[in-house]
Amino acid sequence: MTIDRMTTGAQLRQRRERLGLSQAKLAEISGVSQHLLSAFELGKVALAAPDLAVTLDAIRDSDQVMAVSTRTKRYRERCYSEPPMLAARVAKAKPTRGNPGYVALLRELHAAHCAPKTADLSALSLFSGCGGFSLGFSAAGFSIKGFVEREEPLRAIYRQNFSDGVEIGADITAISDGDLAARAAEIGPIDVIIGGPPCQGFSLSGKRKVDDPRNQLFRHYLRFVDMFRPKMAVLENVRVLTSMRNAAGGLVRDDIRAEFGRHGYKVDFFEVNAKDYGVPQHRERVLFVAVRNDLPGHPSMPAATHGSGGGLFPGKLAWRTFADACSDLAYLESGGRSSDSLHEAVSHPSHVIEWLWDVPEGSSAHDNSDPQMRPPSGYNTTYKRQVWNEPAATVQTTFGMISGCRNVHPVATRALTIREAARLQSFPDTYRFGGTLGCIRTGIGNAVPPLLARAIAMHVRRML
Repeated sequence: MTIDRMTTGAQLRQRRERLGLSQAKLAEISGVSQHLLSAFELGKVALAAPDLAVTLDAIRDSDQVMAVSTRTKRYRERCYSEPPMLAARVAKAKPTRGNPGYVALLRELHAAHCAPKTADLSALSLFSGCGGFSLGFSAAGFSIKGFVEREEPLRAIYRQNFSDGVEIGADITAISDGDLAARAAEIGPIDVIIGGPPCQGFSLSGKRKVDDPRNQLFRHYLRFVDMFRPKMAVLENVRVLTSMRNAAGGLVRDDIRAEFGRHGYKVDFFEVNAKDYGVPQHRERVLFVAVRNDLPGHPSMPAATHGSGGGLFPGKLAWRTFADACSDLAYLESGGRSSDSLHEAVSHPSHVIEWLWDVPEGSSAHDNSDPQMRPPSGYNTTYKRQVWNEPAATVQTTFGMISGCRNVHPVATRALTIREAARLQSFPDTYRFGGTLGCIRTGIGNAVPPLLARAIAMHVRRML
């Protein structure tokens, strides 16, 4: 078999291992992300023709393969120093025209959440996390009557911001039918159930194992649907769930639709990007919207409100940018502090600062022309700067790691602060975050952006 005929993931892995080439190093020389190569080799996804072509070209280049496969890992002693505050960089990070309006919008969002609820609209939150989905629905006038969240630190954050809801339980799989019935009697009728089961079992950044028990959590979501019989239900997850397959080889998305149908609901799924709804972040997600069979109307999503500002949809507002979200915050370099306890920068080793100091926006330290100024491992989405005047890259739970995926500030040479990540996710500054910094990062990175949630909630409200 020649390499020209090698089109399956198993064949690629066999050839790569024969050459002594790690997945990370193949990603480095091909430019195809490691998580995509991993998913292809495991047979989880098909590799697009252009990506397969560049991967095959890279693996054919024997000189390049030899150079990276025999390269020894460079050890660098960790030492820290305070980077200079360059006047030109501080000036570049000044507030944009769109920043005051965005900050005011987040204040209005929180004020609407805190306002008394006059409309007779109620919601139940499952897999609540730190409350992003709930915040959007609350700001749209829904009373959040109860919630379920497994992790105690996240429950604590949720309780700080939603003190009136009933805490139904922690582990949704451990809530018995009897306990659920008792809670339903206590809470009363519910109009909408919302929730996003943990995405690790579905996401390309995880193992995507078909037998991962988390992949069945939507069945417990449906137990609540059966008990409360809400008029509507909204289930959120990562976009790649639409291509995830079950143990029998079928699509998980079809399982979800079939189950909702068996439980008496019309359902459809919609792939959305949060930036199209005013969130200053490129964040692709899938939403399953279900409507009870005895009610009129069909599942739908609100029309996008934001776009590129021209082209086929000139009537839309321009996408919000990283700068629109964060440019009023104090300028910080590595290790810097401010009066806001959540706007503090992680200290990074001096050699990492050196790799990244002159890297332009949208580029990675792996792109440096001098091999000695490139990180010894990783791939070209790591050690990468964001872009100041574009929507931010997806906020993940690892946003505090400068070595993570697109976690470097566009202008300063450091990872994102918690306040910046919260702003990019559209959490108001007045939203209360407590607990360890790691817990807060996890909650923010996994949250449904409240502005996206509010757009969905307003649409659901009109339907109801």
